[in-house]
Amino acid sequence: MQSALTGTFTKLFFPTEDPAVAALVGAAGFGAAFLARPIGTLIFSPMADRVGRKKTFVVTLTLMGAATFLMGCLPSYATAGLAAPAALLALRVVQGIALGGEYGSAAVYVMEHAPARRAGLYTSVLQGTAGLGLLVALLIVAALKTSLSAEMFDLWGWRIPFLLSAPIVIIATFIRLKMTETPVFLELKRSGALSASPLAESLTSRAAWKGILLAIFGAQGGTSVSLYTSVVYMLYFLQGVLKVDSMQANMCVAAAVLLTAPLFPVFGGLSDRIGRARTMLIGIVSWMIIAYPAFSGISAGVKTGSWTLVTLLITALAALTAMIMAPLPAFISECFPPQSRTTGFGLAQQVGNVMFGGFLPLISLTLVNWTGNPLAGVGYSIASLIPCAVVTYSWAMKAEKRGNLTKAATPIKAQAQSLG
Repeated sequence: MQSALTGTFTKLFFPTEDPAVAALVGAAGFGAAFLARPIGTLIFSPMADRVGRKKTFVVTLTLMGAATFLMGCLPSYATAGLAAPAALLALRVVQGIALGGEYGSAAVYVMEHAPARRAGLYTSVLQGTAGLGLLVALLIVAALKTSLSAEMFDLWGWRIPFLLSAPIVIIATFIRLKMTETPVFLELKRSGALSASPLAESLTSRAAWKGILLAIFGAQGGTSVSLYTSVVYMLYFLQGVLKVDSMQANMCVAAAVLLTAPLFPVFGGLSDRIGRARTMLIGIVSWMIIAYPAFSGISAGVKTGSWTLVTLLITALAALTAMIMAPLPAFISECFPPQSRTTGFGLAQQVGNVMFGGFLPLISLTLVNWTGNPLAGVGYSIASLIPCAVVTYSWAMKAEKRGNLTKAATPIKAQAQSLG
């Protein structure tokens, strides 16, 4: 939601006479929440491995919902001074902690319910919901801006999406409470094979660390860079660098997200057939090839008012992002044994997000302001994908080809040789 309100949040919580400085401060606040995600992983992911996937993501959903609702109650900088951005940052941190435990539990839950050889397809749908969530946020914001004056929207209209989250969270919590635990976890519990300390096992096992590093560079890095460049940084790029009206920027990105949403199950199913690593590698290399020309074309399209061209170029980037993202949940899940699967998943994903994604908008905008080149930011994204492409090709594809990444419940010690 905050991505959809980039311009509004910058104006209300980080006012400054220099728009570039305001954008940088806003991007820094966005990145700060990512530093909290590993904390959520350390708290909630081991819980999911000890007491159950379902129970854990009920707790994290409640925490996320409370923080989101309270954002809609915040005073602006004009009302509360520095306390306003401080409170916003605190709630962003709470959201980061919740999300640090939420996504891994949800992804493993879906993966362990998926039929054999269909995990890529089933879990890819979960990946697509992130884009759909942003789409809904963009559409709600657009509807509010259309129906309200600019003054009314800045005064109270921006709060409505956050306040509407309360009934949604209540309904979602009720649904989750009715869901059944995964058969894999129930079998581990029945057989007495649950880990007493999944975090310690993950942090002290050589095999687990190989899985974590493989997942960070072989999957999460590519996803973080492509997603936060193609969608999140794109909003900063359009509004802050190219000075596009926020409504127009939101509509271009929303159209791209809508057009690419059906591609997630397509690419997820493809990963079931040709392999997760191969699917991601094709997406990573293709994204690297078209990114700079696409951003250059977007800049040219904005200058001429060719919004169809701008939207199509964003869509091309988003489509390749979907190709990289779709296999990720199954790929990372298959790097770890079920006894510590959620913990390993969470550590790999959130460390990868911090390394590659959380501060990408800030770094990209800083490079643009430092060099004076509006395309400097996308150059950083392309460079960041180089190690991801190398690891995916030289390690992930080989490991997958040898059959080392499987859904089978293998002990951690047995994996010491499989991921090498």
